[in-house]
Parts: sequence; structure tokens; C-alpha cells
Amino acid sequence: MSARRGRSTPATAPPVVLLGPRDGRNTLSNVIEELEAAGAVSPDSRIAAVTAGWREAQVGLFDPRLAARVVDLQLYRRSARVADADPELARARREAQDRLKLLRRAYNVRLAGCIDAYVCLVDLRGDASVLSAERAEALEAIRRLDDRQLSRAAEIRSEFECAYTPEARDAVRTQRSEVERLLEDTAAVVVAGGHVGLLLSRLRLFGGRELLGERAVIGRSAGAMVLTDRVVLFHDRPPWGAGNPEVFDAGLGLAEGIVALPHASARLVLDDRDRTSRLAARFAPAACVLLDPGQRIDRAPAGWSGHRGVERIDRAGRCVSLGDAA
Repeated sequence: MSARRGRSTPATAPPVVLLGPRDGRNTLSNVIEELEAAGAVSPDSRIAAVTAGWREAQVGLFDPRLAARVVDLQLYRRSARVADADPELARARREAQDRLKLLRRAYNVRLAGCIDAYVCLVDLRGDASVLSAERAEALEAIRRLDDRQLSRAAEIRSEFECAYTPEARDAVRTQRSEVERLLEDTAAVVVAGGHVGLLLSRLRLFGGRELLGERAVIGRSAGAMVLTDRVVLFHDRPPWGAGNPEVFDAGLGLAEGIVALPHASARLVLDDRDRTSRLAARFAPAACVLLDPGQRIDRAPAGWSGHRGVERIDRAGRCVSLGDAA
């Protein structure tokens, strides 16, 4: 079953596979075996791994059957080596991160107000010819704020990059050259789960989308999130109270037209149609995909295909098959 989302994918484009959290199904070895059978990955070729710090050098966590083939790029440790070798760049990166954290706090203050206004308008009863336009404008205000968050975050990163040109500094160039050497003869890159912010920042420091090259790419859980256009953080029932989904940052853009929602059934109140319909409408035309443990979607020339009944949220707030028409 396939679903058309966003631009079509060229038939020659390398595979992109998004996986939900681990649960024994869709193991990495199974995915690699399927890609090998399809001719997308050479048999017995090496597989590069991107992890989130604390899992580095624990390649057995990926899949013991592939441990001998996996080479961990150790981007987290390399980032620490860059910081040790270039304190000026490390300080500037911390300052940029502090600015991004402040921007995120300001965005969430404004986001809460926009969503509250939209919810009040949805609950308001009266002439539909009046209220429908107001509700639509309130929803559009949320979407504009999301877009502004992405553009402002990009501005802050751009200011840092223009001022310090990380890729031209010796410490970064040394580590990037080692990463490029490790990537030689690898047929696929696996981006593991973990801390989505760490994954994004380390991937960007060492080349971002260009680092992945023309290889098959597999993202699991948070690793799937960083491959999308927009990384959306979500939790309807966090310990500190009700939460609003927030646009955290732009992703690498390999998984176009997808909002990846790992652990969706545990983190979202899926029987609250008001909340789920608002989520789907807010990020349309992208598909809000429920990547629960064991779930998997693949990019294909015709769009995205789901395995084992992968679902998305439609504009009515229902959980429907990824392949169902919008």
C-alpha cells in the first residue's frame, strides 16, 4: 500500500526507510536483507552508524547479526574532540545553542496562545458563515508561527556559520576527513534513536545531508525524525501537564512530506478527535505517521509505502491506513 505525499521520488533515488522504536520486528538485519535482495545494498557491504552519544561503540544494540559489518562514525565523540581542539568554535556553538533554546521558549509561549485561541473558536457556537473563516484564520496563525520558528532557527544557525565557517576550521576538517574515510565502501547509513537534538546538531557539524551521500538511509525512532522536513516534538500527556506539539527544527529533508511520530500510541491521545484533527490540519499536506514500535515505512517512486498496517492521522482526526486517500 503506498501513499503519495509531497514531490514524487525519482526511480533511481536511494532507499529511505523510517522505523519505529525497537520491538523485535523490523530488525536492522531484516531491513538490510530486503534492501540487498532488491539490489539497493551490496551483500556483505559495510554499514555506517550515527548514534546519540551514549550508544556509541555499542553496535550490538543495532542488531547482533550485523555487528561485524557496522562502523560507528562516533559523531558525538568527534564533536567533543572538535570542542577540545577549538575552544573558540565550541564557545560560539554553545552561544548559538543558547539562542536557539531561548527562541524555543519564546515560540512555545506564543504557540500556547495561538492554540488556545483556536480551541476557543472551535468550541464557540454560532453562525458557521462567520466562525468558519475565523477558525481557518486561527489555524493559519499557528501554521505561520511554525514556519517562523523554522526560519528564525535557520537564521541563528546561518549567523553562526557565516561568522565562524566551521567546515573551514582545522579541528572540524580533521574529523570530517576521518568520517569520510570511514564512509568509504559503505552502502547504507543507519541513524539510530536517541536524543533528536544531539543527532541533528552532530549531523549538521559533520556535513548534514551531504554526509549521507547517495547511500540507502535507515532512520529509527528519533533517527527517523531527523530525516524529515520538520522535526515535531509531541506529547499530549507529559508529567508536567498537557502539552502542545511543537516544531523543534528543520530536519535533513530526505523524508519529504512526512511528520514522523515515534511512540505515537503512547504519547498521543488518539481518541481525542479534536486534538488529532488539529494536528493533521496543522501540518497538512504532510502525513502525520504513527511510527509505533515495530512499524516501518519506505520511500518509493510513487510515494511512501507502509508495512503491517502503518497508520496516519487524517483531517478528521481518525487513524487510517497510510495508503488511504486524504
